[in-house]
This record gives sequence, C-alpha cells and structure tokens, in this order.
Amino acid sequence: MIVAVAGGKGGTGKTFVSTSLAVVKKSLRFLDCDVEEPDAHIYLRPAFRRWSNVSITTPLVRAWKAKDPGKLKEAADFCRYNALAFVRGKLIVFEELCTGCGGCFKVCPDGSLIEKEQVVGVVKDGAARDGIEFVMGELKVGKQRTVRVIEKVRSAAGESGDVLIDCPPGSGRPALAAMRGSDFCVLVTEPTPFGLHDLAENIELLGLLGIPAGVVLNRSGGTYRGVETFCRDNGIPVLLEIPFTLETARSSADGKTLPDIDPAWSDKLAAVWNRIN
Repeated sequence: MIVAVAGGKGGTGKTFVSTSLAVVKKSLRFLDCDVEEPDAHIYLRPAFRRWSNVSITTPLVRAWKAKDPGKLKEAADFCRYNALAFVRGKLIVFEELCTGCGGCFKVCPDGSLIEKEQVVGVVKDGAARDGIEFVMGELKVGKQRTVRVIEKVRSAAGESGDVLIDCPPGSGRPALAAMRGSDFCVLVTEPTPFGLHDLAENIELLGLLGIPAGVVLNRSGGTYRGVETFCRDNGIPVLLEIPFTLETARSSADGKTLPDIDPAWSDKLAAVWNRIN
C-alpha cells in the first residue's frame, strides 16, 4: 500500500504527521519528496548509505558552424520554455530554463548540439529508526527541476511492501508528481479559513487523480469549525485531531514524533492505519 501525506502549505505539520505514522507502522519505506525543504530526516534520523545525483540533459552548441542553421532556428522555435534563442545566426542556450525534454536534439539531429549533463539534485537512501527504509531527495540550490528529483525519489518505492510519501506542500506539479499512483492520501490541515481553502484545492486535485483521502486536523481546539463542516458535507473522514499545545510545538521543534511525546499516541496512530486499510 502506498500512502501519501500532503498539505496545502508549508508549516501545517505534514512532516510531523508523516513521520509519526511511520514510527508507529515500522518496517516500511519512507520517501521524503519535499525536495526543496526536506526535513523528515530530523525526526527519523537515518544513517545514509548511498548518494546519487539527479541530472537532466541540456544542449551545448558546438564551436563550429552548424551544417544547417535553419535547424537551429527550428530548435529554438520548438522550445516552449524559451531555453533556446536564435539570434543573428547563432543559438543561445539558457541552461536554467531547460527542462531536459530532449526535443531540440530531435529537431536538430545533425550533430550541431552536444548533450551536456546538468546536475539538479541528489537522492540519498539509508536505514532509519524502527526498521524504516529512508529515501530523500534534495534539490540543488538555484535549480528549478523539482519534479525530476521527486520522480527519482518516487522510483525508489519498489513494487512490494508499504510506502509512506511525505509530499511537497501545495497543489501544483511537485505535489502532483509525489501523489500520483498512491492508494490513499492523508491531508494535514489547520482549523483556519486558509487551511480550509488549501484543503478544498487538494481535495479537488485528488478527485481528478481518483485517490481517496482523509484529513488530519493539526493544532485543533479553536473556535473555527469550517474544516469539520466541509469534511462532513463532502463525506471526508477526519482521521485524527492533534490539539494545539505548547508541549507538542516544542517537542516537534526538537525533532520528536507524536509517540516520542506521549506513547498514548501510538494506539491512535495505529487506528489511523487500520482505518486507511
């Protein structure tokens, strides 16, 4: 079973919840796909064994003149990301805009373009606490190929066993890449109007993907009831509520999961797993 844990924005407690679920379930594969700000390792404390680079293929123009300059112009016109520009008979490459799709090499196959590997991130894997296999991606500073790094992390899911995915926040392409192919999604949100807005967007996205979802309400205990009403009206189960306490906030900042704070949370989180099943 593949379970994704997602949230509408950063700071809702998504990683706190996902790592707490992992500690209770044990013996699973944990994928940290929040590659721009990975922090699940702070809670699970893995010992990394392997590192591998994530690269994309970008074009490099040969020093000599192309056999057919018209093909270079076609390659520039083909690129929808404006990574290529044909100016005064020369092709200019903007590597930071290139997605590595390889279309320019297909349009210009005469050898005028050379393939160049550009490292955009790194994937690390190792063994964490409680028998958890841990894989995380980290986007290289200044690079924009978030989805490429997420796809590399997702490829480590394997074909058997339970997998828990810590998704990037939001409902854009990175979140979509991390969620796709999951059997269930746990949405972590807050009892605020902003939390409700982001939750509704994620529910719409999961509906398009055909992935069932449940909600974990973090920092509960306030007077706002919009999230509970939305879940009730749309038939979305509220799997767990985590009260807003100073002890929980301090412990989470110290890298402690819910079962580390209070062993009583283990039974509640185990019940969440059973309900998901």
